[in-house]
Amino acid sequence: MKNHTRLTKEELHSLRHPKERSRFIQTIFVLLPLGVILVSLIIASLGGVLLVAPIVLFFLWFSAKLYTAFCMNNTVLVNKNSFPKAQEAIEDACTFFGYDYPVNAYVYEDGSYNLKLMPLLRNKVLMLNSELFKDGNSNDELRFLVGRFIGALASKHYRFTWLQGFLNGVEKLMIFNILLYPYERATKLSGDRMGLAMIDGDICTAVHAMIKLVVGSEIADQVNVKSFIAQERIFGREFFCWLRRALSTFPHHTTRVTELIRFAMVRYPQRAETMAKYLDL
Repeated sequence: MKNHTRLTKEELHSLRHPKERSRFIQTIFVLLPLGVILVSLIIASLGGVLLVAPIVLFFLWFSAKLYTAFCMNNTVLVNKNSFPKAQEAIEDACTFFGYDYPVNAYVYEDGSYNLKLMPLLRNKVLMLNSELFKDGNSNDELRFLVGRFIGALASKHYRFTWLQGFLNGVEKLMIFNILLYPYERATKLSGDRMGLAMIDGDICTAVHAMIKLVVGSEIADQVNVKSFIAQERIFGREFFCWLRRALSTFPHHTTRVTELIRFAMVRYPQRAETMAKYLDL
């Protein structure tokens, strides 16, 4: 399934989760006190923090470049000759979401069904686990997963990545990272919607891929989706579940699946109708 038509800015914006904008504004206001604290630390340390910042940021950049250099000769570069379906999915996603910068992808041996993005370099790098290409994993599932990341790049969801890296690099400031997490969680929900748009609203394929992220591809067929999302209603309000979510950049996976299905019911009602009836949503 291909998407040759480039989304307009309005169409891309319509895929964002409703909470993303408000949480972005909230994050900006929350960061203002952090700026005051940083200025205070600079004054108190006679400029010492100013010396630490470029060192930390350089270390992040250097580590990313070093890891990319490792990938160049120890993993398989995705191109039209090796893993052409992945290359096609990346190119199609860049066109569809209007992302005009290079995205390199590498495949490496890993038994988990997943992929990750390294957003710290100008040329973004996607690391694809080999599990994604095993028999039984469909091309549309791969396109859904790739679309989540390329859509996020086009939407500038990684704008705070350098700040997060800096806060993690300065032990006394690490606690402030939690202030960025509500926005980060909202962007993950937006990314799921963008991945769904990549496969034209095929919610069954998207949910199947999401379940595989939890339990792997070999036993995903044994998961009852209705029971899985019911876990959110049963456990989601417990204090420690709330606390665990508050300390993470990711929403609970049960929340992600439920939110994606509800979005599909509105955006792609015909494709979501059967699943919605089965799940009583």
